[in-house]
Amino acid sequence: MSEAEILSKIKKTGVSEHDATVIVDCIVTRKSCSWVNTDPVSRDTVRALLQAIKDNDYRLDLSIKAVSTRDKYIWEVKALP
Repeated sequence: MSEAEILSKIKKTGVSEHDATVIVDCIVTRKSCSWVNTDPVSRDTVRALLQAIKDNDYRLDLSIKAVSTRDKYIWEVKALP
């Protein structure tokens, strides 16, 4: 599957362009990534993203923590063996 196809699937979950791009990089390079972003992330988006990761066997562990006092989200994505 090409990076463009993976990006399309990730973006369909409702994830922002920036977040989707970093997630795809983690999938393709099999590296762990962490970043902070201000793009909002809803519970529905997280559910859809987790389902896409499972359905497509992307082998990632995902953690998103909201910092409500600063309107930021801390993303941690770990590639699993």
